[in-house]
Formats: sequence, structure tokens, C-alpha cells
Amino acid sequence: MVKYKRFLIISFVEGASVMAAEISGARILAPFFGSSLHVWSSVMAITLAGLAAGYFSGGRLSRRESPASQPGSAVGTATRERILLYVLIGAACCLCSMTFMGRVFYLTGTYLPLIPAVIVSVFLLLFPVMLCMGATSPLIISILTKETKESGANSGKIYAVSTLGGILATFLCGFYLLPVFGVRATLIGFALGMALVSLLLFIRPYPRTPLLMLVLVCSLTAYSFVRAPGNPYLVYEEEGIPGRLEIRDEPSRTDERVMIRKLLINTIVQTEMNMETKTSVSEYVRLLESNLAYFPKGRALVLGLGGGVVSNMLVQHGYSVTGVEFDQRIIDMAKRFFYLDASVTTVCDDARHYINTAPGKWNLVLFDIFKAEEQPAHVITKQSLDRLKTLLDTNAVVLINTHGYLTGTKGLGTQCLLATLRQAGFDLKICASSEDEAYRNLLIVASLKPFTVGLHQEVYPWIISDASVVNEDDKPVMELLNAPANQEWRSNYIRHYILNH
Repeated sequence: MVKYKRFLIISFVEGASVMAAEISGARILAPFFGSSLHVWSSVMAITLAGLAAGYFSGGRLSRRESPASQPGSAVGTATRERILLYVLIGAACCLCSMTFMGRVFYLTGTYLPLIPAVIVSVFLLLFPVMLCMGATSPLIISILTKETKESGANSGKIYAVSTLGGILATFLCGFYLLPVFGVRATLIGFALGMALVSLLLFIRPYPRTPLLMLVLVCSLTAYSFVRAPGNPYLVYEEEGIPGRLEIRDEPSRTDERVMIRKLLINTIVQTEMNMETKTSVSEYVRLLESNLAYFPKGRALVLGLGGGVVSNMLVQHGYSVTGVEFDQRIIDMAKRFFYLDASVTTVCDDARHYINTAPGKWNLVLFDIFKAEEQPAHVITKQSLDRLKTLLDTNAVVLINTHGYLTGTKGLGTQCLLATLRQAGFDLKICASSEDEAYRNLLIVASLKPFTVGLHQEVYPWIISDASVVNEDDKPVMELLNAPANQEWRSNYIRHYILNH
């Protein structure tokens, strides 16, 4: 019975490590490739492929016997336990190696198109560890099964315990370990867990080879920490719910004497502020400010606080501002590093949830909820906009910051957004920060009453190509339609920013 419990513990830790590796792997990829549907689809597909290969390999390995053994004999069981030891140590080594695999992405991102680069990177990152993890359950089942009639019960218990471990790890990683300790510490913690449970096998004498493997990989991990190149512009970094949060002070591209403070989430710039003037250097923010004179004054709701420079600008123009941000750490960074005005009311909440529960009436609502290249589709659905209309004052305007693609395949997501706004009963105008679709932002201005005044840098004429394609709660198509634009944006960002920094 004691031996049986030891194998249940091993199975529990293995299941927990599978989910820790999958979630951490997606977070490792996010700074380079983002967290789009393509990335998550690749992560889940490669995870399943690795587990499937592991199940098959573990089943084949479970049939191996030493030459002198008979099926079910003690000698045969000892052989399988020794194989299981190598598999567990291999899994621990693979978990450690994930912490310094990020450099591989720079090679794949340099020489391959975006989607092949994502798939190759995910394969190199996750397939080896999932192969080792998948092989453990068939081996444990074969060790515990002495008679054929026991196989079903043993299989059910092992897979159930493994799944319970995965459930617990998913909650721990998502709600505590990754935001508080970060990806590297989390992976090393689970790697140590895999190494420690291997001691429950009580193999005597303990083989030297797996121990040397573990020492070598741990040494490489420690070396990667020590020798990792530092960023001379880094001011502060911390793990947050959306990913790694960084504050950098970098020289301006036009004048190296001027320092630009940046808030980055997973290496994607979210806010840029001139340190001398304490104002935004974003062309989109300047476009917004140039049109503020045409918008009604009063209460302003900013969905997506970021560094808070837009909220500060609205305060300077006489608005009473409430900023909503999903992660409290970003709110704290806005106050600490971007001099968020004390009069701005901050709320830590999901934008859609806040729309559903917000009190009062608003005169201006700004959707500035980009997560890297992604526009969270669940926030801007017809149902969400219908709810938002009940919160608007008679002459209110709704402003939406989105990428610059408006035509062709890359503009399908924007066309869907426009059709959704029109279907919800809004009158629309569009302003653009420049004429180049690939390097601009669009500012969509929506109002319940026709907006007759001409705006600065207004795009005219424009046409909704397919008014029937609407983003709805039960059919959120905008993310899919935005995929070509998101791929192009991510590719440009990799080439022109990430690889240069």
C-alpha cells in the first residue's frame, strides 16, 4: 500500500507539471510572438502531440524486461522503475531547459515567417517535456498492474490523480505562482518537484547518469541567469496578470538627448511618455487631443488605463476621468512611473464587466484596450455596445483606438468592428494618424446622434464592405477576422523593434 501511494504522488506531480509547462510555455512565447489565437492553438496542439507521443512511447517502454525476468516478476518491475526514473529526470531537465529556450525564438523569428516560426518554436519548447511527461503514466500503470483484471482500475486511478494535479496547478499558476514569482521560478520549482518525487522510487544503487543529467541542466540554467544580457534601459520589471511588465527609459529615435519612458507588457510598448514634458509621444494620442475640442466635456471613462498619459491629458482638458485596468500592478506603475494625476479615479476590473456594472452617465468613453496587437473581442460585441448605450449621455461620444488597416483582407477585422457599431445604432467617423495602414492607428468616433462637424485627419470616404458580419457574444468573429492584420503587425514589430532591442 505504501508503494502504491508513492506512485500516486508521482502521478499527481506529473499531472501538475504538465499544466505548469503548458501555461508557462505560452507566457515564455508571449514577449516574442504574442498571445494570439495562433499561439495558443499551437501551444495546445503541440502539448497534445507531445503527450500522445509520450503515451505511445511509455506503453512501448513498459513492455521492456531484463533478459532474466518474467512478465510481472520483481526483476521486470525493477527494470520499469529504472526506466521511469530516467523519464522523470528527463522531464525535470526539460522543465529547467525551458527557462533559457527564449533565445531560440530570435533565430526562428529572424529566418522564418510568423506562423512557421511560432510552430517551430512551440515544438522545440514543449514537445520534449510533454513527451517525457506523457510516458510516465503508462509506466506507472504497468508497474502497479500484476494481473490483467487490475489494469482498468489502475489506469483510472492514475489518470484521475494526474488530472487532479493538473487542475490544481492550473489554478496555482494562473492566480498565484506566475504573477507573483514569474515563469522561471515556477518552472524550476516544478522541475525540483519532479526530481524529488523520483527519489520515491528507492532505486539502489542510484544510477549516476540521470543525476549527472540533472546537475548539467541545472548548471546551464544557473549560467543562463548569470550570463543573461541585461537591458541598460530597464528601470523596473515585474510579473503581472497579462505577462511581464517592464518600465524602460530609452533615447528618442529622433533626438538621443530626450529620454522616452515606456511601459511594456511582454516586450510590447503600451505607453510612451516624454520625460521632459510628461506627455505622450504617440501619434494616436496627439490625434485624439487635436479633436477633443469637438467632443462634449464632463465625465470620461477610459477602458484600458495603461500608463495613464491619456487620462492625464483628458484631465488637463477639463474632464473628470475614471480609468479601468485589469491588473492592479499596471495601475500602481501608472502612479509611480507615469505621474498619474491624483484626480483620476482608478478601478481594477475587466472592461466588459465594468460596462455591465458601471453606474451613472458618461460624456466620453475611450476604448484603449489593445493587448499587444490584439483587440479583446469580448469587450466590443453588439450586446456589450447595447449595454454601453444605456450609460451614455445624450451627446456622448465613444472613441475606439484600433490598428490602421481598413481595406483588403487585413482590414476585415476593422470592417467587422464598424459593422458592429453601426448595427448597435451608432453614427461613425474615422480619423487616421497617417496614410500608411501598416504604421498607423485609427481613431473611430461613434455617437448616438449624427456628428456633423469635420474632424482633424478624418478618413473620407470609407465604406463598410459587409454590414452583415457583426461581432456578437455567441459568435465572436472579430478576432478571427483580425488575424491577418495581427500577423502583419506582429511581423513588423519583431523586425523593427524586438530584434533591435
